[in-house]
Amino acid sequence: MVPVMLGVYTLVFLVMQVLPGDAAQIRAGPGATAEAIENMRHQMGLDKPIPVQYVQYLQRAVRLDFGRSFRTNQPVIDELKGRYITTLQLTLVATAIFLALGLPLGVVAAVNRNSIWDGITILVSLIGISMPGFWLGLLLIWYFSVRLGWFPTFGFESPKHVVLPALTLASYGIAYTARYTRSSMREELMQDYVTTARAKGLRERAVLYGHALRNALIPVVTQAALGFGYMLGGAVVIEVVFTVNGVGRLIVEGILYRDYPVVQGGVLLLALNFVLVNLFADIAYGFIDPRVRLK
Repeated sequence: MVPVMLGVYTLVFLVMQVLPGDAAQIRAGPGATAEAIENMRHQMGLDKPIPVQYVQYLQRAVRLDFGRSFRTNQPVIDELKGRYITTLQLTLVATAIFLALGLPLGVVAAVNRNSIWDGITILVSLIGISMPGFWLGLLLIWYFSVRLGWFPTFGFESPKHVVLPALTLASYGIAYTARYTRSSMREELMQDYVTTARAKGLRERAVLYGHALRNALIPVVTQAALGFGYMLGGAVVIEVVFTVNGVGRLIVEGILYRDYPVVQGGVLLLALNFVLVNLFADIAYGFIDPRVRLK
């Protein structure tokens, strides 16, 4: 985790250095004198060498001190707190959707090989992987909000507001989870222990869910963890499409207004979530398959 986070921090810091625009001038405001801009540059520490800035910002970032927003002059961590809860809620609902739909689709496709259900799963996976999230979101708004009037077009104030953005965000996860579950389950069903379990007279349900599915879940758990991390980052686009006040939209607004501390803090927060989710997935392996703990 530490090398990954350090790499992300370094990359974000360097990108912020090469972006056009003077952060001190933006912070000082339009019409500021050269002296005022220079004083602001000194206050922000931008007059120091790049390596010194790198170390000082890293020391603050470890303490979750990302500085103050150029636009609101509020601590970035306070700006992120409220927005993060919204993004986390959206991602959790989307995760529940793609697991609830992707896992059964993959299992049904693997059990009914070369059937119509197998073909439907392959088609759903292909569409989900190929269709951009922002385009699917606009289609859902046009049909379910504009034409049918079932759901609001923007906002995040009620359960109805959550449905369309969560479904849009989950579409990619549904496709990949169904694909990985199908592939992993089919491989497990061809193993000798499945044949042995059937020969012993176990019920088909016990063979499928008590033996094959449990072993097939290890790569699926990895994919689910990666999917959760990707959705936290992918929420940037979805939040803009549905006007959801989450971390993703805050980052986009920070880019548009050259609010560098907000962009840095938001990206680092999402990256930290990504590596933590993958850590939890590694730990979960031991509960799914005890043999992992023996290794």
